[in-house]
Amino acid sequence: MIINDRKIFIFENTVAPITMTAKILGTIFLFLAVCNGVLGQTIFENSRFKFQASIPDDWMLRQEIKADTLNYTIVGWGMPKVYTEMDKHEVENAVSITAIEHPRIKNLDDLVKAEFNRVKNAGTILNQVQIDSVEHTAYITNTLMKNVSYVSQQYFIFKNGRGYIVTFTATVGTFSINAPKFEEFYKTVVIL
Repeated sequence: MIINDRKIFIFENTVAPITMTAKILGTIFLFLAVCNGVLGQTIFENSRFKFQASIPDDWMLRQEIKADTLNYTIVGWGMPKVYTEMDKHEVENAVSITAIEHPRIKNLDDLVKAEFNRVKNAGTILNQVQIDSVEHTAYITNTLMKNVSYVSQQYFIFKNGRGYIVTFTATVGTFSINAPKFEEFYKTVVIL
């Protein structure tokens, strides 16, 4: 039946316009999309070093160093593998959070120096550029380790006497593919 240019359905003496059905379906789809985003993640929390982050369900926990006697912790995840023509195979990029509490690390500069000294001991730093970051000090670093070139993006935070390093490491061929996913992850990192 058509009344005032609108289609009206009649069900057991009840009148419901199509627009109401569309609104209900739209609301249901929006609810499902939000639930999928929230349910597709797990909250990781380290109570000793007081940080947390939302981890996508398709990331695999690859490393977690934690002990009450250590003055640091490292937790690392592997992102879903991606293929690039440059690499000619699938590559699993890495994301990690390092927290450290050490008497020699008293500020942000000490934290950055300690991290780059650690990297120099593991490989060769080819290039290191500080990038603009509204909240935290950030670098993109190119390194060579075991004849493989890597690109890392790192955020450095010093808070409450602790240093935090949030790192994304990729091959040159996969960096631009997963960098946006890392940025989304970084937005979920909270220092408590």
